[in-house]
Amino acid sequence: MSDSRRELLRPRRGRAVSERDEATTLPPANGKLDERTLRARVDPLRGAPALDLPTALTLVQGRHGVDFSRARVRAGFGRGHLIDVVVALPGGRNTPEEGVAAEALVELVLGEARRADWVDSVTSLAAPRGGLLKVVQAAADDDRFFPLAELAPSVQAALEGIHAGLPSEPLWALGGEQRWYLFELDVEPAHRYAAQSDVALVSTFLPELLKCFLSGASFASTRFSRAGELFAYLKYESGALDAREALARRCLLEDALDAALVSAQAGRVIGNGMGIVYSYVNLALSDVERALDVVRSVGQRIGLSQSTWIQFFDAPLADAWVGLTSDTPPPAS
Repeated sequence: MSDSRRELLRPRRGRAVSERDEATTLPPANGKLDERTLRARVDPLRGAPALDLPTALTLVQGRHGVDFSRARVRAGFGRGHLIDVVVALPGGRNTPEEGVAAEALVELVLGEARRADWVDSVTSLAAPRGGLLKVVQAAADDDRFFPLAELAPSVQAALEGIHAGLPSEPLWALGGEQRWYLFELDVEPAHRYAAQSDVALVSTFLPELLKCFLSGASFASTRFSRAGELFAYLKYESGALDAREALARRCLLEDALDAALVSAQAGRVIGNGMGIVYSYVNLALSDVERALDVVRSVGQRIGLSQSTWIQFFDAPLADAWVGLTSDTPPPAS
């Protein structure tokens, strides 16, 4: 799943937890999740709000000693609808400190949640002191830089463009056949497999979404749904079955889950995965509480083992889970 275009396959570094984050922190749960609390952790308005550019410039210069008042920016989409931002700093020296300052500036201008959900990387690039003027040796993409004041509205327009290309209704309401894709992954041996780290074969009709999640890039459901869906997955131990038996069992489970979720108008199956230890059914949930009840009911009826969990794709929900039964142990982490 390598991609030479960019560095999206790196997991993003962690960040400090804000006061607002602490107020909505949801501990790992083995039971009924409160949907309002769950959604508060992925609310697009969570965390520190965006600041006006003059205030952001003043704060960054005061905290980091870097003056971005004459800087220009470039932004573009990469894998998983994530945005890469390059800040061209006149007279810059390409130091790590300038990179940290550029990241702080972008977060202040866009707001904490938008930066976390939509921006993958922020890079500071040294530019001539006179600015990005046209010269004979100018880089071919110099004209792709624009004033820093246009960053926030440009990102807003880009987000609206992404959402305009997504279904206006939840996936359970679309009906019809979808085009499915199959791809393989290399798995490194390990004693424990967290999330979907052991998955070797994946089938889905949302390949960009699954590739983003499986690559380790920061994931936000809002980048793939304009209908408020949260993306999740059912993870269960495959058991001592041969491959054909395990596949037949997963197909039975997948069909039963999709039919029940659509009937309840709560969600839909969007894909599946076969791992070394676990099997997976990937889901789009529109009514989370109702969908979780449906998934647990179907899983118990099919006869899944106690080691079965419902987990979530969104990075802020990585520690949230629901067990198939009240006695289900915590998942691997």
